[in-house]
Formats: sequence, structure tokens, C-alpha cells
Amino acid sequence: MNPSPQTPESQTSSSQKRFPLLLRSAWFGLNQSFRARIKPLGLTPDQFTVLRWLYEKKDECIRQSDLAQLMASDNNTITSIINRMETNGWVKRSPHTHDQRAKQLNIQEAGETLYFKAQAIAHALEDEIMSSLSEAERLMYLEFMQKVAQACLDSRDTSRTA
Repeated sequence: MNPSPQTPESQTSSSQKRFPLLLRSAWFGLNQSFRARIKPLGLTPDQFTVLRWLYEKKDECIRQSDLAQLMASDNNTITSIINRMETNGWVKRSPHTHDQRAKQLNIQEAGETLYFKAQAIAHALEDEIMSSLSEAERLMYLEFMQKVAQACLDSRDTSRTA
């Protein structure tokens, strides 16, 4: 039996449910909403992410290359972000404790203060968005997203060896 031909309406609705499009749309919407909410702080989402990692790992010796890996970014992008943040007094480069060739990144007091303000905004946004789901759906969604994120990482690692 031949499947019935798809109408333009059914093609549109099925294409809108494709995983990459939905994931990108969700990320883009979240990023733009967060960007607008933290703009009055003079902060970007990437800068917030830098502050979050440096705050969460402030007992560790984090190099720019470590930060690039944590953020799934490249060293050039991280360097540019850190340059601006250091100029603003939010982070500081200092000699690395264990690697004489490297610089260690440290969050500064001004960066911590800014981080806590932005963190409150991030939590409020997350609560607002996740309130569209029941508690059970939230838990399931987060579990599924964790599996998807790991599958994406595994796929990336497989692609590198191929």
C-alpha cells in the first residue's frame, strides 16, 4: 500500500517537529529572553556563563582552555570574552598554580556580585519557562535532555575518530 501523499500543511507540521529545529528554537528563544533580561546589568549570556563556571570552580585552577572546554567553545572566543570581562574588573588572569606557561582565571568581587544578580534573573526565567510543564514532565524532560546532550557528545567524539 502506498502512503498517502503529504499535503503542504502536513509537511509543515512534521518539519516543525524535527529535533534540530525544536532544539535550536528552544535555545534561541531562551537565549534571547535571558539576553534581554540581563542587558540592564551590562552582561551577555556568554559572560554570565563564564562567571557561573568561575564561581562554581573557584577552588580549582581554571585556565582559558579549561573554560573553553566547559563552555563547548573555542579558545579565540573565550579570549575575547575574558579580555572584555577583565577590563570590566569581573575576572582576573594570574599565573597558574601548576602550569608556568598558563594563566589561571579568577572571578573578582565585582564579578561575583554581578553573577548573583544575573543568577536570580536566570532562576526566575527558568521557573517561568518550566512552569508550563507539570512536575513529572519537568523531571522527564530534564532526564531526556541529559540523555540527548550525552548522545550529542558521544556523536561528536565518534565523528572525530572517523
